[in-house]
Amino acid sequence: MASEIQKHLWADLANAPDGPGVYAWYYSPEITDFDLDRTIEAARSASDRVEAERVIRAMLDGRLFHYFREEPYTAALSGPLKPTYVGSLEHDTAASSSLVSRLAAEPDRLRTIRDVLALSAPMFASPLYIGMATVLRGRLARHKELIERFRSVVPRDGQVSRNSDAGFAWQVAKRKIPPERLFVFTCSTTSDDGTAVDIENILNRICYPILGRN
Repeated sequence: MASEIQKHLWADLANAPDGPGVYAWYYSPEITDFDLDRTIEAARSASDRVEAERVIRAMLDGRLFHYFREEPYTAALSGPLKPTYVGSLEHDTAASSSLVSRLAAEPDRLRTIRDVLALSAPMFASPLYIGMATVLRGRLARHKELIERFRSVVPRDGQVSRNSDAGFAWQVAKRKIPPERLFVFTCSTTSDDGTAVDIENILNRICYPILGRN
């Protein structure tokens, strides 16, 4: 059987359950008052529409989209009697032209967008990472330790396994995701019979965590 789901803020991870279960990390998007006011003022005072749209795009990418950009795919294309092509496919998170155009014309719309985004996780959000643990409190403490360590010195790509605690921490540090905006949901299982492994396996395949799947 499983217990109720609990929410734990970054500063509250030490109070996570001290037993087996599954967990999911989330990021709550933030646009600060400073960034919001500066963007709106810059868009209003832009010399032309092109400049206003550049301001909007820069803010959306810098404060929102780049945190959710997935790692590139390595892809290969081939066909009968055709050359083979191998390369890297980047995740394009650029804002749509229509969205940027509307916001450049009416930058005050950003205020309502900011307020809704601040409330969007977890109801409208994909998890960043889904994992399991025999001792949830210990596993989350390890995540926190690695994230804080990698914020000081981010390992180079290839130095850590992406399908590991260190891999998740590396992804967070590389994107400069503010840790205080991270939170976790845990669900304890009543016995350590390996069921949490099965739950993690299923959740990773139906919930599509942004920073990779096990």
